Formats: sequence, C-alpha cells, structure tokens
Amino acid sequence: MVMIYIFTSLIEDRRKILQQARKEVAREASGKKATPTYSVDQLLDKAEECIDRFEYEVAQKFCQRALEQEADNVRALETSGNLLLELGNNEAAKQCFGRAVEVSQDVGYSKYMTLGQLMEGSHAVQCFQKGIELMVAEREKQSAQELSAACGDHEEDAVSDKDISNAYCAVAEIYMTDLCFEEEAEVKCENAIKEAIKADSNNSEALQLMASFYLSKEKKEDAKEMIVKSVSLWLSKIKAMEKGEITDKDAESVEDCIPGYDSRLSAAKILIEVEEFETSIDVLECLLDENEDIPQVWYTIGWANYLQGEDYKANARFYLNKCKKIYTKVKCEDGELLKHVEELLLELGPGDEDDDEEGGDVVGEDGADLDIDSDNESETENMEH
Repeated sequence: MVMIYIFTSLIEDRRKILQQARKEVAREASGKKATPTYSVDQLLDKAEECIDRFEYEVAQKFCQRALEQEADNVRALETSGNLLLELGNNEAAKQCFGRAVEVSQDVGYSKYMTLGQLMEGSHAVQCFQKGIELMVAEREKQSAQELSAACGDHEEDAVSDKDISNAYCAVAEIYMTDLCFEEEAEVKCENAIKEAIKADSNNSEALQLMASFYLSKEKKEDAKEMIVKSVSLWLSKIKAMEKGEITDKDAESVEDCIPGYDSRLSAAKILIEVEEFETSIDVLECLLDENEDIPQVWYTIGWANYLQGEDYKANARFYLNKCKKIYTKVKCEDGELLKHVEELLLELGPGDEDDDEEGGDVVGEDGADLDIDSDNESETENMEH
C-alpha cells in the first residue's frame, strides 16, 4: 500500500508540472508574458545580500533582472550604482545615480550625497545642497510626527544631525579645494562649516574642519580651541576601548563616533601646528597600536619630538630612524617624506650610543624613560640586507 501511495503521489506531482508547463506555453503562444518569479524589490533584496557577501557577479545579475522589469525603478538604479562603485566603475555609477535623480528629484537624499562625491566643483556643491535640503525636510518631518523616540534612533534610513552636519562638511571641503579660487569661496566655506557645527555641535569632523580653516587664516588660538574640543570627543573613548572599559553593548556606538585612521592622522598634524604636542603624540601612538607599518605616523611622532627641542632629540632620532626602516619595509614611494626624514636625521646627528638603532630608552612628556618595544627591529633589518 505504501508503494502504491508513493507511486500515486509521483504521478500527481508530474501531472501538476505538466499542467504548469502547458500554461506557460499557452501564455507564450498568446503573446502574454509570464508573471515574473520575483518582484523588483525581492530581486534587489537578493542583490544587496550578494553585495554584502562580496558576490558582485551574482548581484549584477539580480540588478540587471530588476532593471529589465522596471528600467526607471529608483531603488534598482541606486543599488546598481552602489554595485558599480564597488566594482570601481565610477563613470557608469554616475550614470545610474544621475538617472535616479531625473526620475525622482524631490524624494530620497542619499542619491544626491553619493552623486556629490562623484562630481566635481560647483556640480558637486549643487548635489550636496539638494541632498541637505531633502535631509532637513525629512528631519523636520520626523520631528513633526514625533517618531524620534519610537523609531528615529533605530530606523536604518532615519536622518541624523550628524548626517546633515557631514553633508555641510563635504560642501566646505569643496570650497577648500576645487573651488578655492571662486569668488567668496572663503566666506562660503566658513558658512558651511558653521552650519555643520550648528547641525551637530558634537561632530568631531566638523570641529576639526573649522580648526583647519582657522589655521589657514593664521588664527592659531581659535584653531587650538577647535581641535582640542574635537579630539576630546573621541581620544578618551579609544583609550577606554584599549583598556577594555567599553562593554560589547556600547562598542558599536563608540566606534561610530571615532573618525577614520587618516582623519585622526590629520588631527595629530593640526595639534602639532597649535603646539599641543602631548595630545598629538597620544593620538599618534593610538594609530601605531592599530597599524605600526605606516611610515607617515612614525615620521609625525618624530617631527613632534623634534619641534620640542633639545630634551627630545633622542626621541626624534628614534622615531625618524624607525620611519626609515618602515619606509623600506613597506616599499613606500613618498620621496618628499624620506627626504625630510634624512635632513632631520642629519641635523640631529648619530646619537651618543646609537640607542636610536636599538630602540633604547625614550623620554616621555614627564621626563620619565619609556621602553620602546623593538621586537620587529631585527626582522626589518634582515629585510634590508
């Protein structure tokens, strides 16, 4: 009986498959297209999952199928644009985001922000300004509907004060670079930074940008105030994380407020400009803890020590020699950096007992000796020979 039941089930399944096939043939014969297996949103969900797993080729197929169904679907255009950026095809990505803007000009700010990063000069400014306009409107809508407490802090696409602040920073940076010679560029740059700080007074990137602006205007004390406040927002958090004082629950939110590696290196350089040497070296040593194979970091610590005078010559010599070793190890190609390091070492001289070669005692800010770990010194030297 069991065998008869199984056999009957197989026949029934086969009959259903044949019926479905006949329906498909009938549709094609009558000129009607079969209903797509997946909706556009389902295809794009699959594409985004593939992008997250770095399966770009498969993601591309899902994006293509989505665009075949709806050529002007904004989400499909944006997802395709993001995929093209991952693949390094910026020009094609620009076309996708540009079409998304044409299709939906007044809804969705993210496409404007991405397009602003792909454009240059005044075109980039226009994109960022439109994005800011939409972000501000969305933020006001969130507040008006009193959704902040319910979902504003958790909803993935909710606009934050920092988002708006960062957008103003992007505008300011364009006036510092591409449009620096435009009429009233300086005024527009300062206004954009002020708006960034107004949008989020605890955005360390905005405060650092203002410090950089003040330095360009030779307002050293103003720059000092801004950069010290900026660094105070994240340096203590990095030290707390290193000591294990941050819980796993808070780790993600803490990491979100810490600027990227290059930004922190820039902050250290500004601190040196305003003669905040101790804080600068604190920042740089944290960078070394993350990655000790960056010649620019060793050089910058050496430079900070050199600028502090006679008592810090041994420190400067050690870090600059270490910079040369790392420079060779990683095959760095920054000729200007190496040239300045060699000039400084020539001025500093060889040192009393070549402690700079052995990683000996280095003087700290309080005059105490600090032991510098040189475990990888011999390895670096072997690579040089």
